[in-house]
Amino acid sequence: MRRKTLSVRVGNTVISSGQPVVVQSMLNTSTMDTEVCVNQAIRIIEAGGQLVRITAQGVKEAENLKNIREELRRRGYETPLSADIHFNPEAASVAARYVEKVRINPGNFVDKRATFQNLTYTEEEYRAELAYLRSKFTDFLTICRQYHTAVRIGTNHGSLSDRIMSRYGNTPAGMVEATMEYLRVCRDTDFNDVVISLKSSDCRIMITAVRLLVEQMQKEGMNYPLHLGVTEAGEGEDGRIRSAVGIGCLLNEGVGDTIRVSLTEAPEAEIPVARELVALCRPDFEAGVAWQEGKAGKPFIVADSDVLGEADCFVGEAAPEMIFAEAGDAKWRVLPDGVTVIVPWEQWEEARRYRAAVCPLIPADGFKKGAGCGEKGRIFVEVNREEQIDADLLAASEGREVTFVLSPQETDYHAYRRMIRLLGYACPVIIRVKEPVRENVHLKIAAHVGGIFMDKWADGLWITLIGEAKQALELSRNILQSAGVRRYKTEFVSCPGCGRTLYNLEDAVAKVKRAFAHLTRLKIAIMGCIVNGPGEMGDADYGYVGAGNGKVNLYKGKQRVKTAVPEEEAIDALKSLIAECGDWKEPE
Repeated sequence: MRRKTLSVRVGNTVISSGQPVVVQSMLNTSTMDTEVCVNQAIRIIEAGGQLVRITAQGVKEAENLKNIREELRRRGYETPLSADIHFNPEAASVAARYVEKVRINPGNFVDKRATFQNLTYTEEEYRAELAYLRSKFTDFLTICRQYHTAVRIGTNHGSLSDRIMSRYGNTPAGMVEATMEYLRVCRDTDFNDVVISLKSSDCRIMITAVRLLVEQMQKEGMNYPLHLGVTEAGEGEDGRIRSAVGIGCLLNEGVGDTIRVSLTEAPEAEIPVARELVALCRPDFEAGVAWQEGKAGKPFIVADSDVLGEADCFVGEAAPEMIFAEAGDAKWRVLPDGVTVIVPWEQWEEARRYRAAVCPLIPADGFKKGAGCGEKGRIFVEVNREEQIDADLLAASEGREVTFVLSPQETDYHAYRRMIRLLGYACPVIIRVKEPVRENVHLKIAAHVGGIFMDKWADGLWITLIGEAKQALELSRNILQSAGVRRYKTEFVSCPGCGRTLYNLEDAVAKVKRAFAHLTRLKIAIMGCIVNGPGEMGDADYGYVGAGNGKVNLYKGKQRVKTAVPEEEAIDALKSLIAECGDWKEPE
């Protein structure tokens, strides 16, 4: 069951909890090139996209939306279009006449471009800014009402205004208040064709912001539909896992009526991923749910013993902390002492002949009947069904060093959450997943377990992909890194590009990854333009941001340190910057 929302009509499409989740994408072509835009829009539509967004950075681009829409209709495509507007209310007002939906950004629709400096406002100044916002936004809504145009209030973590940040910081709470300022105008003017999004490249910030917004809307009697997305998710497997962790968590929680998976790839490649995510999730909205504070510390990884045959899987900081093995498998016997070895309960006595630090894995029913009751060391108890968690199980574990391995019959976000609640949030638990290898299994696992680690409710992750131990280990690392609880490799954040991007973003991402993938402790952002770049990459160590005309600006954190570097020189310039800051090391 999804969170109940209003119905918002966008052309021939309805966005609401009463309709299937709408999937969408965005053009990355120049808005002034009608033919190219139309062809790319058709590719998105034929891939299954139900809404196409197009950037309009100025009035002339907004005017050309009319030509794009007319050509699409002439070719027989009725899919609604959405204009994406930043910094230019006039462009928004023009676009509202030609397309079915307009996205505006509360961080820059009326407020000036953020400087990320600590500014102070008196109460009078703050109220005056709000009054001006209300006036300008009301004028825009009047035009939208006249042309039956829906509005998306799209708040990004990377582009909050200085005014909002002066009171709330660059935080989820700031994102919520920036959004609510505009929603209150919509409510007061009885304009209900509104969809909302709160996005970030950080999954935890995005999820926290959306949860807070839902809570605040409930308090104020609002039920507008929500658009979900992780901005700058990246490309390839990393981008898909990060999107599945962030979007999947909220879809499972029954929140989200339309989604976009933002990949640094051809826009039409986003659609199958989005559709699969929607199909894999199991919405179940709990109104007023209290989000329990998570545990401190970093979760560990349990791997199956097959990884011991892979030379590159058990080296350095990325090595799993625990191995599950059969007693007769000799490979685990030479592992370092710091690695915990887990064996089936019935093989424990045999395994202890080879290694003292070996722990048994005991089925819950056997544990309740006394299996392992005479042993004092660490034991692991596998729970397969919620009904196994009863007074007998809790009594048997009293005073014992027990870690529960939660392994429901189906990989399901809600089953894991219910088990954790029954055991108590402080109880040590490992999330175990057993799945056959099949297409998109990585999306399913990330969508159903990522949120558990985002909330820091689990101590370890154990993924078993039948016959693919190495793939399972890599997936475990990717999920924990996307959830923001571990760092195994260089983290690259990259936007999908749009009509504002004036260089080949996919090539740039590939070049940056080749040059800096060995710097595993760093987070590097590759951004198409400056709309969200400086803000979204605020927690990145370094940024590579398009500046137009084949030029790139380089950042250290939010600070721009090199301006208009020719693209062919930008990789070397970024390397020099990283070296100057003491973060460079040569590849091994």
